[in-house]
Formats: sequence, structure tokens, C-alpha cells
Amino acid sequence: MDFILVLAKIYPKEGCKDTVIELSDDLIENTLSEEGNIDYQLLESLKDDTLTFVEKWQSPDALKKHMASPHFQNFGSETQDFVKKMDIQVIGAEELSL
Repeated sequence: MDFILVLAKIYPKEGCKDTVIELSDDLIENTLSEEGNIDYQLLESLKDDTLTFVEKWQSPDALKKHMASPHFQNFGSETQDFVKKMDIQVIGAEELSL
């Protein structure tokens, strides 16, 4: 099975990590019900204040639809004042037969 893996690392501004986590609730809930979504989690680093969305999608088209969704757009707008930067890595994956 082919899929797309996304690692979206968020660097919150000082003191804003909890706000970003709280604002992510609606995004996570809605994304998990999207067609083409396999998994969608927000992980908190144990060593610093970074947060990482770990996303798994069935196809590039499903990911594109997600990025155009109202809940994705709203999350970006709502968190823009609380985030220093975001690094996004998109990885194409293919199941290996060993």
C-alpha cells in the first residue's frame, strides 16, 4: 500500500505551546474524519517546546484536499500569532515486501 507521510513540526512562540495545542483540537477532530486520512496525531516533544503533527494520507490528492479544508485554513489563521515557524516534510512511502 502506498501512502503519504507528513511531519509538520511547529515551533510555538515562548509561552504559547498550550494555546497551539488547544487550537489544534478542532483540526484534529475534523481531519480524522476526512476521506483519505489514515492517521493524524499531534505529538509534544519531551526535550523542548516543539509540537509535531504526524499525518498519514492515502494519496497526494487527499492531502491537497485537507490543505484546502476550512478547518486546516482556520488553524493556520488562528495560530499565526502564536507560532514562530513551521517545518513541513512530506514523504512518499511504499510498503516493502521482505
